[in-house]
Amino acid sequence: MRLFFAMAYPDGLVDLIDGLHQQGVNEAIICPGSRNAPIMLALVRHGGFHCYSISDERSGGFFGLGRALKTKKPVILCCTSGSAGLNFAPAIAEAFFQEVPIIVLTADRPAEWIGQWDGQTIYQENLFGKHVKHAESFIPYQPNQLVEKAMAFPQGPVHMNIPIAEPFYPTSGEALPQIREPQAVEAYKTPELDTDFDVNPDASLLITVGQRQFNQAENKLFAQLALKGIPVVGDATANLPSECQLHHDLIWANEANLSSFQPEFHIHFGKSFVSKRIKQFLRTHKPKASWLVHPNPIGKPNPFQCLTRVVHAETNSVLESLCQQTLRGVSAINSAKNRIEDIQGAYFKKESWSEIVIYNRLIGAIDSPNSEVHVANSLAIRYINWTEKVFTQTEVFSNRGTSGIDGCLSTAIGASQKTTKLVISLIGDVAFQYDRNALWNSYVGSNVRIIIFNNAGGGIFGILDGAKVLPELGEFMITHQSFKAKNTAIDAGIDYFEAHNWNELNQELRHFFEPSNRAKILEICTASTKNTEELQAYMNLFKH
Repeated sequence: MRLFFAMAYPDGLVDLIDGLHQQGVNEAIICPGSRNAPIMLALVRHGGFHCYSISDERSGGFFGLGRALKTKKPVILCCTSGSAGLNFAPAIAEAFFQEVPIIVLTADRPAEWIGQWDGQTIYQENLFGKHVKHAESFIPYQPNQLVEKAMAFPQGPVHMNIPIAEPFYPTSGEALPQIREPQAVEAYKTPELDTDFDVNPDASLLITVGQRQFNQAENKLFAQLALKGIPVVGDATANLPSECQLHHDLIWANEANLSSFQPEFHIHFGKSFVSKRIKQFLRTHKPKASWLVHPNPIGKPNPFQCLTRVVHAETNSVLESLCQQTLRGVSAINSAKNRIEDIQGAYFKKESWSEIVIYNRLIGAIDSPNSEVHVANSLAIRYINWTEKVFTQTEVFSNRGTSGIDGCLSTAIGASQKTTKLVISLIGDVAFQYDRNALWNSYVGSNVRIIIFNNAGGGIFGILDGAKVLPELGEFMITHQSFKAKNTAIDAGIDYFEAHNWNELNQELRHFFEPSNRAKILEICTASTKNTEELQAYMNLFKH
């Protein structure tokens, strides 16, 4: 029987915390407060949890997301009452759509004080609405299924709201609550999986792959299909092998060829897709049959608007079956690949000081099995799909569940814990400034490398059709800003480097990725107008 320090715990709280540990949960992100002090002490004094203290709840939520991405186990988020829990919401929504297991424990005022103008008191039951798989209020000694609900396919966040009355803190000599014998928890049932994956051998096949974590066994099978002539199309976030790197966003830029790319059969693996062109293509040039492979998807996802069947199965099972079948790919797609590579090879021989060229150089410098990359949203995630160089050895992560910029850096810092790999954040200046509280903690390890592309604003709006011609663009869409990261780096105890041209960048890159006893920031300063001109000229090369 494990013992805890005495205090006025809510009855059964220590049993709840021990029950989560018994079910394999061993990490907790704790955001300081008074109302959640009993939960905090139950976690810290348990002895079985690695606890992190993060002052900013929004950053803490994404920090926890990063940990869960790496451990593939539920991570606890704990906060005080009031608006604190609302600050978890962006990370919870991201975890829901990215299917990452999170357990949220929010401390609350007793129910009788809600609506009575009491401090830090809001309506906390069902705080996250449809963005959690399961929500409940704490009931002493009632078996909970938080872990089972979080881990069952599709994985995702769950929420327990815990009303706590004063006193919050232990008094001298207060009796210790003892843990009762754990009660049996009914296992969550796994849905029945399909077994029929036969594809019409006469139908031309296109495979698309959305966001997924690196999986070597699956990648061997994807590579086999690609070598058999089946186009396997995936963004950088799909973490596919080199045989499947088709530069698809550029292939699809030539609208005159779209009809020749139309498949008769389409299969999608993974989750969200960055490429807008692929989605628009399949919505317009609909295949006769379109499958989504997922054991048990949330809702009825139909991103291509042509879905004919959800295949409730694991990816490996379907791929193994496809590799054994006689299949025919869309040959025109594979034929276009060589032309794209020739254009890219000629373009990237020049060293224009623009973001598209700099990204291409950096990907080549970064790509290594000893590193992982966390790419921020907006232009950053798109650039790595447009460059000639691609990540083939480095696992790529990105918050593409909701595609927000609000926690990109915090997620990377959370993921950097307990790994010897270099954890590299590729991030724009606005996303960095928005989430610089990611560095406001004591967990920024020496393996962290942050590369900031500072173009003094939100550059993506200058290239978007429709947005770029609006008279309101400059004041209300592009976030003009003159901040740099140097002072933030000094405050956080991080080494800072800055580059304004190729000579400076080449000099800094000689040592930037080398081992160090401190994290490092490299801020690359470019002109937004130059970036826009170069990118438009580059993209025009593929439209004819």
